[in-house]
Parts: sequence; C-alpha cells; structure tokens
Amino acid sequence: MSVGYVLDDVTISELGRGDPVVANLVAALDEHAVRMSVPVITLAAAQHTLSEAQTEAVHGMIHRLEHVRLEPIASTEDVLRLSAVSAHLTEQQDMAAAHTVAVARYLAFPVLAADLKRWEPVRAHLPWRVDIYEIGDSD
Repeated sequence: MSVGYVLDDVTISELGRGDPVVANLVAALDEHAVRMSVPVITLAAAQHTLSEAQTEAVHGMIHRLEHVRLEPIASTEDVLRLSAVSAHLTEQQDMAAAHTVAVARYLAFPVLAADLKRWEPVRAHLPWRVDIYEIGDSD
C-alpha cells in the first residue's frame, strides 16, 4: 500500500492564499515522496475562492511538486465512483467533497483538511468511514 493524502478544497484554497503551515506541510510531504492527490472538481471549487494570482500559484505548485497529482475524471469508472458518493450528498450537492471522497476511497488515502468543520455535514450523510486529518499549527 502506498502512502498519500487527498487534498480538500479548503486546503487548496489555503495553499493559494499562502498559508505557511499548509504550504510547509505540502512541501515537506513532497520532499518525503508522499503522494498528494488533487481532485479536479475539488480544485475547480477551490478556485472560486481565489484571485487569479492565487489560482496561478496553486497551478504552479501542482506542476512543480513531483508528488502532487491531479486526479481527473477520465473514465467511466471514475464517473461511477463519483456518482456513488454524490448520491449520498443530495441534500447539499457538494461535488467538491464528493470528488474528494471518491478519490480518497479509490486510492485508500485519508483526506488532508485545513478545517474539520467543513467535513461534519458531509460525514453525516456518508455510509462509509472517511479518514480526515486536520492540518494544524504545532505551536
């Protein structure tokens, strides 16, 4: 089993805003060859909260860091995985969360989140356990 994390939309937004704790963690994980997956729908949702320059910074990070992988929806299997999750999130139609969970389940990776509260309503509707680790400042 490989080691890795799936980045959620809030984490991606914080990267774009230059949060030093998030940026340092992502850099350290990359340095230690830990895979970080960025679901494309999650990335698109995060970009709605960012300026053009912040979006470009996130895109640059995705291209520069060796162990960051963009997770597209490129096959019917990907669509089925996304659909299986989004079917449980019909009350709030959270496609960013649905794609994050679908990728996390497929890769058997936990989600790396900047804010656990973002995940409370999502977890309440899912029939599966999703491991979510909150990024925190160690100070």
